[in-house]
Amino acid sequence: MTRAAIAIGSNSTRMLAADRQAGALCRVLRGREETRLFLGLDEQGNIRPERMESTAQAVLRLAILARRHGAETIDLLATSATRDAKNGDALADRIFALCGLKLRVISGQEEAALAFRAVSEGQRRLVMDIGGGSTEFTVGENNVPQWSVSMQLGASRLLKMGEINSLSDAERTLDIARQIMAPYAAQYRALPPAPALVGLGGSCTTSAAMLMGREAHDEGVEGKTVTLDWARNQLRLLSSLTLEERMRVPGLPPARAAHMPHGLCILIAALEACGFDDLTVSGRTNLDGYLLSLDN
Repeated sequence: MTRAAIAIGSNSTRMLAADRQAGALCRVLRGREETRLFLGLDEQGNIRPERMESTAQAVLRLAILARRHGAETIDLLATSATRDAKNGDALADRIFALCGLKLRVISGQEEAALAFRAVSEGQRRLVMDIGGGSTEFTVGENNVPQWSVSMQLGASRLLKMGEINSLSDAERTLDIARQIMAPYAAQYRALPPAPALVGLGGSCTTSAAMLMGREAHDEGVEGKTVTLDWARNQLRLLSSLTLEERMRVPGLPPARAAHMPHGLCILIAALEACGFDDLTVSGRTNLDGYLLSLDN
């Protein structure tokens, strides 16, 4: 049986359609659209009408794609931006009217658990999922989370606090990320250490793509290693470029050019605070974790 799930994230809306066999996913299809919902929140915390409509239309297109590839069921989730939005119910109503899918807004703790389930494979790991509106940390083993947090710290959230157009801007933003992360990292350091840090989310996968010098997603970035030194160098590079120049950086999608330096600030702050020199990137997402968590 092919099942599908769609997640409305703060930067991207993603779809995964897959079969589950022997506790693993046999991937059928992934889909992804850059909807940038978090940046569509106005000063009062409402989703702007045009961003609501474009996101609903993206869900419709991804649902049609999933059904064309045999999906018998489609579940619809939403994360940080919709959690924050004062008019999230209006988004849910518009999507239901458009394609008949009921939206479920998941908590930060559930988001963390799903990211961990996606990549844990029974091993003890620290899993980090950097999103547009939030970042999750989870430690566990045997596919069971033992400690997790969801921070109000994401690439688009940092962008709303201030653009990065210079090295001083980058240092200021990095300091903000360090300050927000510090108490949570202290909690992690009080636990038995994990031997590896695995990174999910657009900032991590885009870092791997930039390292390779070409756009890549999913399996194309799976298992790539991003070092702390490389991330620091890339932050210095991107902060010295104009937005137009960033759009021409190999491996960096133009839609991520504005907030990628902010994502690197989170990545750097996490590596520093948790005591890692590098992280292993995974192209899986919380959708992998969600489909794995369903009953057969």
